[in-house]
Amino acid sequence: MAMQTPVLSLLLREINVTNKKGSSYDIAKALMQHYHEIPSLTIHELADTCFISSASLSRFIRMLGFDHYTEFRNACQKEIGIEVDYSKEVSKASIDDMRPILKHYTENIKNNIDFTFQQLDFKQLERITKKMFEAKEMAFFGLEFATLLGQHFQVKMASMNKLVRLGLTYEEQKVIAANLHEGALVFVASLEGGYFYRNDEVMEILKEKHVTIVAMTMNENTKLMKDVDEILICNKENSNTEGRITLLYMIEILLMYYFVNYQMYNI
Repeated sequence: MAMQTPVLSLLLREINVTNKKGSSYDIAKALMQHYHEIPSLTIHELADTCFISSASLSRFIRMLGFDHYTEFRNACQKEIGIEVDYSKEVSKASIDDMRPILKHYTENIKNNIDFTFQQLDFKQLERITKKMFEAKEMAFFGLEFATLLGQHFQVKMASMNKLVRLGLTYEEQKVIAANLHEGALVFVASLEGGYFYRNDEVMEILKEKHVTIVAMTMNENTKLMKDVDEILICNKENSNTEGRITLLYMIEILLMYYFVNYQMYNI
């Protein structure tokens, strides 16, 4: 099952990277302002609401990668809200509940980091960083939050003369995977393992390419990880996004280990 990049992310990307004087920026901004209305509007109604022509809206939607407006509207309707990030306890909480909730949240973060440290296999870190040094191609894949950390990983590795390919959308990641060669090193950051079953097309391409896959996850499901070469275990709790902090911790460990072992070769 292919995981389509969320519409909100596509619109925000247009707003962040396009010329603010261009039509794409204006359309993306208008759609963001009326985003929650989209599932109930026809293309003509949405165009009128955004003060643009139906033709311009249709071109913009195709530019985002959708074949037609109905596909775009359905994608908006199916998008998952922020409430899925949190447990029932948090979702039903009042402001008076926040002190104990945040205390528990912070304790979980501390426990996750301690757990992850205890799981470290230094021989494994040696193997992975050696592969990072020797690899002629590297890539970093993940879902929404993981790609943000991937940008940090990409910048830090570039400062040590190593290029890491990074796709911010599923579509970009699929293209990167298709262009990798045998012997490449690919990091897949997926806390609960969702990437491996939501992006089976990408995983199948990586398998066919005979690349080395390193997973950063809390999920040790052997069936899910059957094509993974190395598993870096991080987290034991992620009921309220605690795991995101530990994922960054694991990335920093990799960067630090690589720096200590191989920075001398970049001087």
